[in-house]
Amino acid sequence: MEQPESSPPEWDASELAPAEPGSYILVMRLEQPVKITIGRLGTWEFEAGYYAYAGSALGSGGLAARLSHHMRTDKLLQWHIDYLLAHAELVEIWYAVDNKRKECIWASALRAIPGSKVPVPSFGASDCRCLTHLVYFSEQPTFASFARALSDLEF
Repeated sequence: MEQPESSPPEWDASELAPAEPGSYILVMRLEQPVKITIGRLGTWEFEAGYYAYAGSALGSGGLAARLSHHMRTDKLLQWHIDYLLAHAELVEIWYAVDNKRKECIWASALRAIPGSKVPVPSFGASDCRCLTHLVYFSEQPTFASFARALSDLEF
């Protein structure tokens, strides 16, 4: 099984990932608690700490285009994650190139990491049946803990 790659956030967006389809995880840090209105999901309180979001980029421009969008600060708020990214610092990006949508499986693996919490039901999951694609951690999750959880789920 191919494991996602970890990319430092200081990389230029054009060097971040290939313009191929794939799935990704954004790891973000929120320094202070904040109340955020997220489109039709409503207004939610977000604790200070770390958040991991699982998404996919199967359309035009693939991972490079989607991750470039997420890294921009001057963007139209289009997806649920855009609302959180307006307040949080992106600290890591993990991704894998694949034509298959892995965001649901990866969100399950994130929720299986000890200490994880679901901060907002249905966040990023309006087009699937997942509980959420956003997971909260009081401490920064590691790629190793994610890979272990993914392996334990036998995906």
